Amino acid sequence: MNAAIVTARAGSKSILHKNILPLEGRPMVQYPILAAQAAKRIGGVWVSTDGEGIAAASREVGANIIPRPDELSGDSVNHGIVIKHAVEHVDASVPDLENVVLLLGNTVYIDGEIIDKALGILEERPEVDSVMTVWEAADDHPYRALQINSDGLIETFGGPRQVSTERQSYPKAYYYDQGVWAFRKRTVQTQDGPNPWWWMGKNVHPIIRPWVTGRDIHGLIDVFFSEQWVRNPEMVKRIAQEEH
Repeated sequence: MNAAIVTARAGSKSILHKNILPLEGRPMVQYPILAAQAAKRIGGVWVSTDGEGIAAASREVGANIIPRPDELSGDSVNHGIVIKHAVEHVDASVPDLENVVLLLGNTVYIDGEIIDKALGILEERPEVDSVMTVWEAADDHPYRALQINSDGLIETFGGPRQVSTERQSYPKAYYYDQGVWAFRKRTVQTQDGPNPWWWMGKNVHPIIRPWVTGRDIHGLIDVFFSEQWVRNPEMVKRIAQEEH
């Protein structure tokens, strides 16, 4: 069996109660739950949370709840430890658990199709430990990263280096797009994935999506983008067709 786990903690500081923020009449956390339920390869959905409001909204659409212990609450806890706890919880109640899809509780940029695609790769390629949705960097390439020094002035991030202004000359770089992590349940124990995603295993297969087809909520601009995503399903279909 494949299970979906949504992680959604209470106590957000960027936007109050963002995991249950009403978006087009629905609490945010319900979007990833419904996406997982729409996937043909998912057998059950669990939500790991320390918030009763989040738990209530999740139960409303048929998700199972994983109560977080006090030591896994708060914004200073390593997300990987929360994921490991949740996987072990589901594994204890589902004897035939094979793979896990991990979703964030405050994103709308996923659907059953992309979840099934990730799980299909795991089924077809036994040498792969996990699958991650990513987007390719362009103007936001790490070669162009900057930092502000102690004098309040801009300088090259990480120290001096010579870089061309032609971004086409850079080696390709990718970022996790806050969409889908799909992994074999054993990888949370081996803990040898690429940092900081150590629960993903050594062999991580990418699904490259256009920017921005993955985004969670940190501020009002993210709420705006998410609202547009939900309100414009035809545009969402067109963007999906741009996938590599």
